[in-house]
Amino acid sequence: MRSEKKPWSPLLCDELIKEILSRLPVKPLIQFKCVCKGWNSLMSDPYFIKLHLSKSAAKDDLEHLQLMKNVCLGSIPEIHMESCDVSSLFHSPQIETFLFNFANMPGYHLVGSCNGLHCGVSEIPEGYRVCFWNKATRVISRESPTLSFSPGIGRRTMFGFGYDPSSDKYKVVAIALTMLSLDVSQKTEMKVYSAGDSSWRNLKGFPVLWTLPKVGGVYLSGTLNWVVIKGKETIHSEIVIISVDLEKETCRSLFLPDDFCFVDTNQF
Repeated sequence: MRSEKKPWSPLLCDELIKEILSRLPVKPLIQFKCVCKGWNSLMSDPYFIKLHLSKSAAKDDLEHLQLMKNVCLGSIPEIHMESCDVSSLFHSPQIETFLFNFANMPGYHLVGSCNGLHCGVSEIPEGYRVCFWNKATRVISRESPTLSFSPGIGRRTMFGFGYDPSSDKYKVVAIALTMLSLDVSQKTEMKVYSAGDSSWRNLKGFPVLWTLPKVGGVYLSGTLNWVVIKGKETIHSEIVIISVDLEKETCRSLFLPDDFCFVDTNQF
């Protein structure tokens, strides 16, 4: 008597495959997308992306951390960047130079990175625009609506980029210090943009400052933070941290310890 043929079944169930793939580095994952339609669909699924990100962030090692900077290699409308795995700094630094291609959108420069997503800003006659770039997939988002501030005779603008876990959205915060005229005090404005939105929003409660920070906002646990100087810059100026809560879209001042020693990173 012939035995009936048992239906074929995969050696590993879908949940186990998902668990294994979620523990792999990004580069092999991108390569594995071409294995089959199922894997390609899985790795594009928002739930899987969050699962992979949470496992990477939970690791104690430095394999998933990178240092990045803009590099000028000519006058052509392209942005080159250098990245280096933090873990390699302890033995033999492995520096990778890659192209951040904005040939159709010249003038962009990197202002922040978060969870593998990079934020670029371009200054245009009407103001500023931002877009997002995924280095692993090489996908570039659409440009944001134009960001504009109060008119004046001069302006300094700083940007910060981070993630709001409560809304599952990436946000850009822009701070502008505008000189309204030669005899009028400066005006400080802050605006915020959520990826995919149709407009920028005003963020109120930001203190009036004479001196803006020299570097972009530092992202930490749902907040963007800047070290700033209150009032005019003198040897007696008070240094504080301005912290923006990306969920509530509010800001507050954090005072530094009395024995805090500020180091100007521009000296290095």
